[in-house]
Amino acid sequence: MSALNILDLKDDCLGYLLIYLTAEDRISFAQVCCRFREVFIASAGKQFRQFTLDENSSRQQLIGFCIYRESVESLIIDLEYFDTSRTFRNYGCVAPINCFSILCLTLTGMISLKRLIVKKSKEWTCIPIEKPFEKILAAVKGLTELKVLELHARDEFTYDNLIHLNHLEELHMRITQISAPVLAKCCKSNLNLRHLHLGYNCVQRNLSDIVPYCANLETLQFGMMAEASAYKPLAKLPKLKQLMHFGVRRSGSFVPLLTDLAARRQELQRLEIDGGTLSPEETVQIIRQCGLRQLKCFCSTAESVEMLSHLKQLQELSIWMSSRTEISAALLKVIGECQQLQLLCIASGNVSPDFIENVTKVLFETRTEPNQKSLKLELPLTNYTSHNKELSQRNKVLSCSAFEIDSWKC
Repeated sequence: MSALNILDLKDDCLGYLLIYLTAEDRISFAQVCCRFREVFIASAGKQFRQFTLDENSSRQQLIGFCIYRESVESLIIDLEYFDTSRTFRNYGCVAPINCFSILCLTLTGMISLKRLIVKKSKEWTCIPIEKPFEKILAAVKGLTELKVLELHARDEFTYDNLIHLNHLEELHMRITQISAPVLAKCCKSNLNLRHLHLGYNCVQRNLSDIVPYCANLETLQFGMMAEASAYKPLAKLPKLKQLMHFGVRRSGSFVPLLTDLAARRQELQRLEIDGGTLSPEETVQIIRQCGLRQLKCFCSTAESVEMLSHLKQLQELSIWMSSRTEISAALLKVIGECQQLQLLCIASGNVSPDFIENVTKVLFETRTEPNQKSLKLELPLTNYTSHNKELSQRNKVLSCSAFEIDSWKC
């Protein structure tokens, strides 16, 4: 009987052989012919649904990525991989421009790609590639499964090819700036866009331009300091459920926006105004958002905190006090009135030494259902140095831990 050729083996046998090969040999195996490549993808494709190309990735990893590109569903590209200064190290691509061209060509064939993140967080020693974001966006414009796109950059780049994408549902723009017309055209070409996250001053005073094209937008996160008239048009977003603003803003600048949201009976569920103390009128308009479930804000008086007890559907509340006012009584009022409250974070504010014991009493006096008696309470260490670990009272009704102050910084 004549010896069998390896090509005479069935696919499952070839897949079994891959177990005994090193990672480098598997890549070589997949490069032999189309059939071997299909066997390789069938046996190992599930491992590569998520792939990251960063400054620590090797040339061999890039080659492997090109082979199993059809299986990748989530991709992170750190442009530091293509920095020419890295050619003096023992890993990475020797010819950054050629490697980047290979990457862009590979992107065009990623038919399963659903999420793409492109980052440029450091300065290049020598910029080897012109308009890297433009070229990547041009390469993925034909991918119909691409629903989530994140762009992160500290340097100034152009993003004009963003308007050629048509299937986005979620867009994150953590970049220095994008022109208002380009962002408006992007929203116009992606009518199913549901989540939009913008960096601080990413678009200056022109967010009203996107409103006519965002009929399905549910989440908007942004930051900019502008006049109240610049925020007000956002109330026209018909399906807005989550509104988050961060960074510096003018006092009282959200009054027209919040007023219109309440007048339209908008089903706002989450509101974060992370920067700038609420004015009395802003607080009045916030408590008119009857369906609010999550709230994060800065308060200055105990009265403004107590007013939040009108939000009966509230489930999570995070407060930063801009003064050293004692707010224990106001918080107990909120806990007693808001039966659905599950998390209370006090990032900054003074409470009495017996505050935790009083919270426990309020919970058992006001909440009749067993599943309503659980409340996670987070306090700053300055208030409860002896309670900086989980506190158990009455069947773990209350949990108290140190609050991470850094998460509140702009």
